[in-house]
Amino acid sequence: MDEFGNVIKCKMHDLMHDLAISVAGSLITTIDDKKRNIDEKARHVSVAYNINISCGVPTLLCKASRMRTLLYFGRHFKDNIDCEATFSSSKFLRVLDLHDFSSYPLPLQNLSYIGKLKHLRYLDLSGNIGMKKLPDSLTSLQNLQTLILSFCESLKELPRDIKKLVNLQHLEIDACGLTYMPLGLGQLTNLRTLSTFYVHLDSHSRHSGSSGLQELKGLNKLRGKLEIVNLGHEKGVASECKAASLNEKQHLHTLNIRWSTKGDVDNSDVVEDEASLNGFQPHPNLKNLSLRHYRGSKLPTWISLLLTNLVTFRLLYCGKIQYLPSLSQLPSLKELFLKDLEAIEYISDDGEINEFSSSSTAPTPFFPSLESIFLIECPNLKGWWRRRDSSVEVNSDSHNSVEITEHRLLPSFPRLSKLYIRNCPMLTSMPMFPHLEENLELDKASSKPLQQTMMMSISPQSPPSTATDSSLFTPLSKLKSIVFRSIEDLETLPLQNLSSLMSLSIYRCQILKPLSLQHLTALRRLYLVDCPDLDIANDEDGMQWQGLTSLLSICFEVLPKLASLPSVLQHATTLQKLEIWDCESLTAIPEWIHNCKSLQLLAIRECSRLASLPEGMRRLTSLQKLTIVNCPILLQRCKRETGEDWAKIAHIPELDLRYPPQQ
Repeated sequence: MDEFGNVIKCKMHDLMHDLAISVAGSLITTIDDKKRNIDEKARHVSVAYNINISCGVPTLLCKASRMRTLLYFGRHFKDNIDCEATFSSSKFLRVLDLHDFSSYPLPLQNLSYIGKLKHLRYLDLSGNIGMKKLPDSLTSLQNLQTLILSFCESLKELPRDIKKLVNLQHLEIDACGLTYMPLGLGQLTNLRTLSTFYVHLDSHSRHSGSSGLQELKGLNKLRGKLEIVNLGHEKGVASECKAASLNEKQHLHTLNIRWSTKGDVDNSDVVEDEASLNGFQPHPNLKNLSLRHYRGSKLPTWISLLLTNLVTFRLLYCGKIQYLPSLSQLPSLKELFLKDLEAIEYISDDGEINEFSSSSTAPTPFFPSLESIFLIECPNLKGWWRRRDSSVEVNSDSHNSVEITEHRLLPSFPRLSKLYIRNCPMLTSMPMFPHLEENLELDKASSKPLQQTMMMSISPQSPPSTATDSSLFTPLSKLKSIVFRSIEDLETLPLQNLSSLMSLSIYRCQILKPLSLQHLTALRRLYLVDCPDLDIANDEDGMQWQGLTSLLSICFEVLPKLASLPSVLQHATTLQKLEIWDCESLTAIPEWIHNCKSLQLLAIRECSRLASLPEGMRRLTSLQKLTIVNCPILLQRCKRETGEDWAKIAHIPELDLRYPPQQ
């Protein structure tokens, strides 16, 4: 019923759109290669991007002198005089969109004609990477409400008299070349959007027309996102940060602060940056907070005490931070992102571990809403907590059985769905994550937290009514995707719990032993790459792969022990894609390959000992593409019409046979 209802809604939307166009008639016009004329009564006009320049767009536009809207996606002005004549005749324009215009830069050499559009309310000049300056006449547009300049990389400054734009409500200036904000910005008290505030790099030698963060003080209607960039580390910055009065901006939902990367790092930076961040205390309504290149060693307590509505928290390139304030009780936090924190050894150092480990039941939920964790490039991170009452860390390596028993007393993430850990090789202690649903990715990390989670047992709160209900309490039973890269301690991988796993990718795990995959009944995608000890064909009892009834795609790459394909693959009737790369021991493709009736792509690369193709290739009627690259013996046999194996593959629509270069 829902699907039917959506179809009806879509049909109604299309009908209403067609009706509106019909009623509007010539008032709404698109100039393209199909329609190269315009009614002089046209009010809303768009110009297609790829229209032929010979159709004379400027001349056509001059006819519609009472246009209200112009969306100009083409670049058809021959010179600036042509451009100025067009817009000078469009005195009633309310909306003008010239985004990405300066790939043909000539018309933007002089924008003075913009100042004649007295009724203009919306102006989009974003993406004009060649535009270096805005005309002073822009400030005469006192009806202008929206000005979009994002991604104007060459734009160095805003008009000095920008304060004259008294009705301006939205100023979008992301990713511009600006280095400071003009004086008087704080007088634009109607501003609701100020996407970025560019701080002058040196507050002691500012440009004569530049302003400081105190310009933000009266802009209390700001909402949405505010990004503050190039914040300095010197003395005096903290007082400006406090003067910005972010705590009075109750509609601001996202705050991104980026400190400058210039200058040598010294101990005074720690004190100044901590004072600056304290001064930036936002309103409790804030939902998203990101800090980049912060040089303090600790974070202010207002993050955990006041920001009860925080949804995402990100720290990037904050090399001196040693630990975070307690975040586990923030009721709305969904994403925690930590990247390049060189000094951090523990996520939390406030003793909250004692509160949770003192009882098997936590008094309040632990990270009740957290869905995603990203821990990236934290080379000294050892664990989530440091115990204050003991010199022994949680999950000490000394006694594995004690470690697991103790770990079961710790809280686990109740709603975690994505866990990504990269280059955190010392991280061996984490709260467990049995409810993980979407993605688990470990890259240059320890497998210990994963092993501990998979060995835990979860008691249901009430007896399950069906066998299906009981599976809800099996760790990782809902997990859909696993990616392992360079996991040095991964020798075995217990897969019996992973009944929902759809994608398994393992790269460069040097000591990984044979896998028992029969429990992965939902698996669709399997990548095994550069695992020298992995012998996937060692399947004497035929059980290791027997349950793989949903496989769609397989890649075997750099598996030196792969001498033949696992025999159970002949029962993978759903398999559509098979890739075999650089498997030096592989000598033959088995005759039973014809059982893979759904196979559409077969790629074989760098298999120097592979000598021939089986007769069963003729029966692969669904095979659309065969790729063979740098397999000298096999390619010799597959030569068009003359090779012994040519007849076996001649029926395949697309053949990509790349022969090794002649010596």
